[in-house]
This record gives sequence, structure tokens and C-alpha cells, in this order.
Amino acid sequence: MAQYTRDEINKIGGYYAFSEELRNGDTIYDFDTTKLSVHSLEIGLAGVEVYDILRDEYDIQIEFGDIGNFLAYISVGDRRLDLERLVSALAEIKRRYSKDKGGLFDHEYINPQVVYTPQKAFYAPKETLPINESAGRIASEFVMAYPPGIPILAPGEMITPDILKYIQYCKDKGSFMTGTEDSKIEHINVLKETEQ
Repeated sequence: MAQYTRDEINKIGGYYAFSEELRNGDTIYDFDTTKLSVHSLEIGLAGVEVYDILRDEYDIQIEFGDIGNFLAYISVGDRRLDLERLVSALAEIKRRYSKDKGGLFDHEYINPQVVYTPQKAFYAPKETLPINESAGRIASEFVMAYPPGIPILAPGEMITPDILKYIQYCKDKGSFMTGTEDSKIEHINVLKETEQ
């Protein structure tokens, strides 16, 4: 059923439901076939946007959506009808909501500029700044978009304009942001100037 669903999603076009073809025995050692992982950027939508549309307009709850993908688990409780409903909804989402993918981030990783160890930065004297005024400063706390929950910024790393753009992009797409003292990620703790 999982492979059938992957095949049907891939027939829609614009989505890529990846599978065992990615296994290479090295960086991708194996693949859990019960996880339906789908890349959505080719239709001009972030995975979190597809997740929201499925939940809000089609009453289909999947596991999560991130910036480039969404994930659904297929279990013994799923029927073929449920999976066909998901495929139909994805086809309709593509028809109704697809747009030019220009302006979408095609990567989720920005090479960090590590200035201090995380421990030193975390315990150093800090001050709070508006996040949009923090470029060039050293972070003393994490910023993460969940999912996947991998830090965009970690203590001890330089805050760059690219990182700030990516944080704003994640917020605009509706990603759940976490890691900072300020839950809205409008302010960030940075090392005091004298510590840099």
C-alpha cells in the first residue's frame, strides 16, 4: 500500500515521494517503507504549507511538514480508500495552489560560522536584541524550525544576513519556531559586545 501510494503521488507530477531508490549503503543506509516522505517544492509550496492545506481543507492529518517536505505514516489502520483520498487531495492541491517555485529556499542548511564553543557562548554575558538587528553578532541561544528541529543557529555561531533571511522565511511559511527565550523569535540573546 505504501509503494502504491508513492507511485500514485509521483504520477501527479511536481511531487517526489522518495523510496528505496535513495539507498546507497553509505549516507542513506536504509529506508522505512511505512513512512511516506514527499518533496513538494516543485509545485511551489513548502511541505508545511501542504500539511496545513491537507489539515484545514481536506481534514487529512499527516505527521508533519517542513520547509521542503511532508511526512505521513502508513499503518495497519489505513485503508486503500484513505490512501486514494490523500492522493486525490494532493492532485487537487497541485491544481489549485501550485505556483512558481521562485523565492522558495531549495536548501535547509546554511554553513555555520562557529566563533565560540556552544558552552562558552551559552554561559557568557549576554544581551537581548531585536532579531532583525542582530547580524554580525554571536548567538547565545538556539533557533530551530520544527520539524526537523535541527538548529538554524546555535550558541557560538555568527548571525549572518542569510541566517536571518532563512529564519524569517521559516516563520512566514508557518514553521513552528523554537529554541529562543522569546517564543515569537522577535528578539534573540547575543554575546555582549565586550565578549566578542
